[in-house]
Amino acid sequence: MFPYLGKHREGEIVELGKSQEDNGIKSVNLSSSTSTYSVNATSSKQISEIIPIPISSFGGVLSIPKSETLSMGEPVEIRIPVPWGHISAKTWGSSSGKPVLGVHGWMDNAGSFDKLIPKLSNTLYVVAVDLPGHGRSSHIPQGIPCHYFDFVLSLRRIVNHFKWSRFAWLGHSMGAGLGAYYASLFPAQVERLVMLDLVKGITADTNEDLADKVAASIDSFLGTEGKITPEPPTYSYEDALHRQIAATAGSLTEEAAKTLLIRGTRRVSEERWAFSRDLRLRSPSIQRISHEQAFALLNNIKCHNLLIKASKAPFFEQKDICDKVLGIYKEKCASFQYVEVDSDHFVHLTEPEKIADMVNKFLTEPRAGL
Repeated sequence: MFPYLGKHREGEIVELGKSQEDNGIKSVNLSSSTSTYSVNATSSKQISEIIPIPISSFGGVLSIPKSETLSMGEPVEIRIPVPWGHISAKTWGSSSGKPVLGVHGWMDNAGSFDKLIPKLSNTLYVVAVDLPGHGRSSHIPQGIPCHYFDFVLSLRRIVNHFKWSRFAWLGHSMGAGLGAYYASLFPAQVERLVMLDLVKGITADTNEDLADKVAASIDSFLGTEGKITPEPPTYSYEDALHRQIAATAGSLTEEAAKTLLIRGTRRVSEERWAFSRDLRLRSPSIQRISHEQAFALLNNIKCHNLLIKASKAPFFEQKDICDKVLGIYKEKCASFQYVEVDSDHFVHLTEPEKIADMVNKFLTEPRAGL
């Protein structure tokens, strides 16, 4: 057993592959009531300790109202054409800058990055997208389920649209998991990966009650599809706001929830609002991959990797699965840094100042080994 995770001190990050006797890192067993845990080695290879170190048409461009002064300039709204409609996105910086793809979490939208990206260097060109069925992007066609890896396919379309040969990935939650898989599938393209509060895309033991789980997913999709009507439910703004906060178990502040609602709702009358996301996204994916398949994919990852974990948020998967994946990152990535911050799941939106400096340095400073 070795301690790899400790309380984050302001102005520090933790890096795998170094050790020292006492650097203030506290390690305890992972549980829902703790904010730190320790890793058991998952193979015969010894994994060394970590220590803190200092630290309006398809393809067209739309202007959006000015919201606040941004260090890298005001964001620009764009639409990227896809066969079923468009992918909406916000961009910051000059297109000649270092490209960064921002990918939000499940049921969120590109507004998730509104507070963090303005704090980053203006040498970056950040494209924060609304995944299909999220925010202002087109929903997938009627009758077609959306599987987890369909998002990877859509993101591949986006990368091809920009003709990026090399770029960085900034992902939160599901967007972080998608980033790890994309970087493993296309390792020559992703140079740097920032993972915000997710160790990997969530998988399951597909051998356990597989038939029952797939059957339940099919029925869930059909049931949800049957609830979709031409005129979706509408809410007062206050009700929509409360629903947005409640859906995240209170991890969103009111201000953060309002930020997500800008893209996550549409106004249908003077006092009524409707959520813009695709209701079918609530159904679990019919196609599943196992833990072992995920490990096999992630073994092909090569990029520099910064994983930031919020101490007040759960790990979403069992400890032994997290241990295994962190060991893969340490062994396979050009570099791997793991940081814990005292915050909740939406730290990048509610307290971006806690991570902006380390994210900015990771994305901009020269790095060797890839």
